[in-house]
Amino acid sequence: MAFANPRTDWSLLSTLLRLAQRDGWHISFGKELVLVAHRRAARGVVVLPAALLGHARGAGWRVARRPGGFELRHPAVRHRIELRLAAA
Repeated sequence: MAFANPRTDWSLLSTLLRLAQRDGWHISFGKELVLVAHRRAARGVVVLPAALLGHARGAGWRVARRPGGFELRHPAVRHRIELRLAAA
């Protein structure tokens, strides 16, 4: 068995995703992407991720505003995190 990508720092990624899950965010995985959307957000409702973004910035993640949410990147993590603020 080989790791999919040994350059990815799974400890940084899993810490961020565990915090997101505790705060009520749903996590789904795609190719080179992790999508984070709030479970309780009804269609068109915006849920602000202040605690999650504060933790991410403190752990060295770069946060960029995107239409409908944010993109999080970390130099040691290959996957980008797409954070959606409203249910689609």
